Amino acid sequence: MEKQKLKIDIVSDINCPWCYVGDYRLKKAMAEAADTFEFDITFKPFELNPNIPQQGMDRSEYFVKNYGPQILSQIGAMNKRLTEAGASEGIDFKFDKQTMVNNTFNGHRLIWLAGECGVQQQVAEALFYSYFTEGLNMNDTGILTEIGLANGIPAARLEGFFESEQGKAEVRQLEQWAQSSGITGVPAFIINNKYLISGAQPPEAFHQVFAQVAPALEKITLSGDSCGIDGC
Repeated sequence: MEKQKLKIDIVSDINCPWCYVGDYRLKKAMAEAADTFEFDITFKPFELNPNIPQQGMDRSEYFVKNYGPQILSQIGAMNKRLTEAGASEGIDFKFDKQTMVNNTFNGHRLIWLAGECGVQQQVAEALFYSYFTEGLNMNDTGILTEIGLANGIPAARLEGFFESEQGKAEVRQLEQWAQSSGITGVPAFIINNKYLISGAQPPEAFHQVFAQVAPALEKITLSGDSCGIDGC
């Protein structure tokens, strides 16, 4: 039986830990449903805070500025919850290595370029790993270039890329598309350009949506005239 096709747009930001968890949970659901569905995955950009300076912002300062000073007493519990959620999916969060919150616009440009080269999922996941496990600066164009090269973007496409205007207008246009779609937080998953799933849902939730969006064909037995291989 021919597999049913599902198009999924993953709207996420590189410095969003729940986006990393949500991506892994979606991958698990897709692997479990691989016999039934064929998936077309695209990553779309969303900057949680596009006003972060190019040099980045101290992580504690970022949280205080966005959520108030009371958030500092909650960071430990937040990190613990995310670490446990990540471990259950095979993600090794290293929050002790994260002292800065990076501007992610250039990272989203790299993901856009990766889409042009057919390696978008590999690059997006490598960026998550580099930030959340290795603690690397996701606005360092040298690091971004190395990640692109290591994950299938041709060197010729990366040469001078970050110094150029490539990908800038495209990323901004895609960000406007996300906002016009009513997305105010990430991760968000848009299935077949119509159905929106918000948050890092468990695989079971994705399976429920898959079944609703593209229900399996069911045979209805009715008697009637037909042609058979015997010529009758």
